[in-house]
Amino acid sequence: MENSPFKKILFTIIIAVLVPVLSYTAFQFFQTNKNEELIKSIYDRQLNTILFSVNQHCWDILNSWIAEIRTIIDTGVLQRQNPSGYPEELATFTRNNPTVSGAFINWTPSHTSLYMDFQSGVQPPRVLRFRYENEINHLISESSQHIDRMIRRAKEGYIKPHIIPWSTGRQELMILVFPVIRHKSLTMPVLAGIMIDSEEYVSEVVARKFSSMNDDIFSFAVQDRENGQVLYATEQDEEVKDYEKSEELWILPNLDLKIKLSGTTLKEISRDKTTTNLIFLLVSNLVFITGILYLLRNVSQEMTLSRMKTAFVANVSHELRTPLALIRMYAETLEMNRVRSDDKRNQYYRTIMSESTRLTQLINNILDFSKIESRKKEYQLAPESLRHLIEQTLEMYQFHLDQKDFQLALDLQSDLPDIGVDSEAITQSLVNLIDNAIKNSPNEKFIRIQLYRENGHQVIAITDKGVGIPESEQKKIFEKFYRIESGLVHNTKGSGLGLSLVKHIMQIHGGSVSVKSKVDHGSTFYLKFPTKKSGQYRN
Repeated sequence: MENSPFKKILFTIIIAVLVPVLSYTAFQFFQTNKNEELIKSIYDRQLNTILFSVNQHCWDILNSWIAEIRTIIDTGVLQRQNPSGYPEELATFTRNNPTVSGAFINWTPSHTSLYMDFQSGVQPPRVLRFRYENEINHLISESSQHIDRMIRRAKEGYIKPHIIPWSTGRQELMILVFPVIRHKSLTMPVLAGIMIDSEEYVSEVVARKFSSMNDDIFSFAVQDRENGQVLYATEQDEEVKDYEKSEELWILPNLDLKIKLSGTTLKEISRDKTTTNLIFLLVSNLVFITGILYLLRNVSQEMTLSRMKTAFVANVSHELRTPLALIRMYAETLEMNRVRSDDKRNQYYRTIMSESTRLTQLINNILDFSKIESRKKEYQLAPESLRHLIEQTLEMYQFHLDQKDFQLALDLQSDLPDIGVDSEAITQSLVNLIDNAIKNSPNEKFIRIQLYRENGHQVIAITDKGVGIPESEQKKIFEKFYRIESGLVHNTKGSGLGLSLVKHIMQIHGGSVSVKSKVDHGSTFYLKFPTKKSGQYRN
């Protein structure tokens, strides 16, 4: 019957948790191929997202250039009657944007204001500039159909530059022509253009964006679609044909952005990821099952602890009732003046005192245990002689020993130095151990207390010739509420707190408590104290 709740809990965990998790694991094993496809799809979208991000970055830069040109035009219209002075503003714009080789404003099919960074920030000679302006007018005229379509789209709110390749004889440039929303005082359409060197633009803008996003997972490249020239690649020794994703550069459609995973493929990645996930799932299940077993173990321990607490209440009730009954009986007898003999009367007084001491000890154990559980117990460690504490405790407990007819043997070393201890706590520990010796020695009533030095420690040994403790129980007796269920000591009453308190007190002092025992041959408890400074310690 005691295991019935435990079995119910086990059955509930298996049905509610373990079965679904194991079923999900089995399902994952049969979904490997689908998982691989899903992972491949995720990586494929990731590559597309990266290419989109690079394109968007380039597009944002272009929009900022267009906004600057628009500001130049709008400001000039308000402040000037003659726009011929625009090269000064265009020169400032070009110098502020290193990837721009030049800029122009086309007022009419025959009138263009141009600035070009001809050589180290120097504008080309006037004659050459006029030639360039005429060439630009001619190129715009040749592209009139495309430009008219672009202007119509711009009026609808969609602006996309028209790209015109242009060779100056010194360098190959790409002209990005776009309409500008004009000031209301202008009656003619205004076109503007920005000239960029493809290789320089890729090196300064595209490559930097790639570099900011590259964490050695991806390889990037930029290739001219017309002639196959690679303008940029993160790994020069790789063939461009191996790249898995390709997308045109929006503002320079003749260039392709390319990307792939470094040193692997999407297929290998998806397979590795799936394998990793399955391994992780198996490990997780192992950890989960281990956790379930640990939970069941703790539940079992808690149920055992609950039963021990119930037994504790019953035992404490018995422990309290016995001394209270004796105290009350002897007190009533004395009050009714039924004791005629002084010796008998003194014996009753001593019995009342002894039982009061025993009752106080039990209550102190319970109170101390409560403080320890709530972490409110404080200890004051001060220099004290262990020999003195032992003698003081025995003086207080002597009547109880005499009443039980116990023979006491002392072997206390006298030349030991004082050490830092809490006197009240150590006294309580000694009383608990002596009381245990009395309770568990029904036949041969003998107790030996020793104090000696061993390996730099001071050791108190309390030996009895009682029923002893089975070896399997010797580690458990220091647990709270634990009482030995062996037939030898089953009838011995107690709260199950005494040895637990002794262990805790010794831990606070940086020491230890241990036991050596053999059934029917008695037990010896050892309190081992290190040298410790004074101070205050809170549990």
